[in-house]
Amino acid sequence: MRRLWLNILLVLLSGAFLFGCQTYKAGLINPQFQAMDLNSALQAGEYKQKVDNFYVILDSSGSKDETYRGNSKFAIANDFLHRLNMTIPDMDLTAGLRTFGATGNPLAKQTQLIYGTTKYTKDGFETALDTVPWGGGASPAEMSIDTSSADMSIFEGNTAFIFVGDGEYAGNDPAAAAGRLKERYGANLCVYTVLVGSEDPMSVETMKAISDAGECGFYQSAKYLESPQALADWVADVFLVGVQKKVVKMVGDSDGDGVTDDIDQCPDTPAGAPVNDKGCWIIDNVEFDFNKFNIKSEFVPGLVEIADVMKSNPVLTVRIDGHTDNIGTEEYNMQLGNKRAMAARQYLIDQGVAADRISTDSFSYSRPAATNATEWGRARNRRNEFKWAR
Repeated sequence: MRRLWLNILLVLLSGAFLFGCQTYKAGLINPQFQAMDLNSALQAGEYKQKVDNFYVILDSSGSKDETYRGNSKFAIANDFLHRLNMTIPDMDLTAGLRTFGATGNPLAKQTQLIYGTTKYTKDGFETALDTVPWGGGASPAEMSIDTSSADMSIFEGNTAFIFVGDGEYAGNDPAAAAGRLKERYGANLCVYTVLVGSEDPMSVETMKAISDAGECGFYQSAKYLESPQALADWVADVFLVGVQKKVVKMVGDSDGDGVTDDIDQCPDTPAGAPVNDKGCWIIDNVEFDFNKFNIKSEFVPGLVEIADVMKSNPVLTVRIDGHTDNIGTEEYNMQLGNKRAMAARQYLIDQGVAADRISTDSFSYSRPAATNATEWGRARNRRNEFKWAR
């Protein structure tokens, strides 16, 4: 009898391990994504190739099962790399792809080289991405970076080292490992980090520390790389260099947002508002679940940011536009859009913004931001948009 129960236990444990290590093949979160063509600019001589190799580390640990903006962080990371693969122009490159986590044992520390290091092809990289096991296991980020050092020993020339993860790496020091990588490969190596998930201060600090250890390269959040143009700009910064160097001019910054007036497309930005590289305060939409108007916790930091800026700028006003997907009648959705706008308005009031500085409107489903033919598109349409004015 004891032997029988032991055999049953072994079968159950084996099944759990196999389930935990199943591969993930989701394709693109937005199947309508069309990559920008960088080949024409490269062939026209506007750019030249900057790197000879690139190496990706993908966090596929247990924390990547957590959801962010309606998708698992693992799905978002995988989607980013699929779109990156689509956007990289045709160049002679050597590449590698390593994961960490990806094990059914939540305590196990595992890292695995799943592509390369070898001559890069889009088909080969895509196939490797489709074999990445679903997120699981511990997060040995430091160990995976240290292990990658030997993988890259065959590289010649300049290397872009790209680390994609959520920044949740308590108990190990990936920035120190990136520093050791820099010591070995010196000026031939630049480190780039892409944060997947919430931009909480600790995660951002961790990811910035990894890229800073490379002394060249930079940090970015994946949510700012969703559009074809934004991702193409990022790829150009990482893989290419402009042939004609820009002349730095001593120009002013009239609104004090850190972007000089000669390139500032929003020269009247409110004081204290965070801006993009064009000098514009981009307020993220607040998105809602189907047929709901409650504010989800993941959008609270954005509303707090709006309230803080408005309190620092007493003449600033904001209009909140409520939108819906196309499920249901126009009349019902007009009411639902109004409830969504009013929910955000009340949150700003609760944060100390005067009620007479906040107006609302509802557009039902008349102004979609994405297609209503897919669940992804409908999720983007269930939103509040914010328009500020003085």
